[in-house]
Amino acid sequence: FVLYESRAIARYLIKKYPNQGTQGLIPTDPKEEALFEQAASIEAFNFNPFASGIAFEKVFKPRRGLATNEQAVAERLAMLEAKLDAYDIILGKQKYLAGDQVTLADLQHLPYGTLLASAGYSDIFSKRPNVSRWWNDLTNRPTWQDVVQNLK
Repeated sequence: FVLYESRAIARYLIKKYPNQGTQGLIPTDPKEEALFEQAASIEAFNFNPFASGIAFEKVFKPRRGLATNEQAVAERLAMLEAKLDAYDIILGKQKYLAGDQVTLADLQHLPYGTLLASAGYSDIFSKRPNVSRWWNDLTNRPTWQDVVQNLK
């Protein structure tokens, strides 16, 4: 059994070890699960493509000695800004993307979001009050703090 792709691996581990770690990262109630799936799709199609594209240009290309395509960064940043404006509306009505409990959909923003913040784009989170609250909540989770410390 070989499994790749971080979202699939995370879902597998949550289901394989349901009594370990944060409970409810993938809800079991049908309505809550549907809201989770909706939020997971939002991350996968409205955050990840733009955040990963910016990270590729501003983090990974320079590490390889390649030039950054600033036009591509500007285009992706404009799209991401618009998406985060919509996030701010959603997060003005609830604590997390799928409701009032943290789910895997929220946590999946951490890797690229953290890369963007470290590349000088933390304002994409901080200038939106509800996104800022949500982002601070996620990045200050003890488990995420452990991950960040172990990467140093």
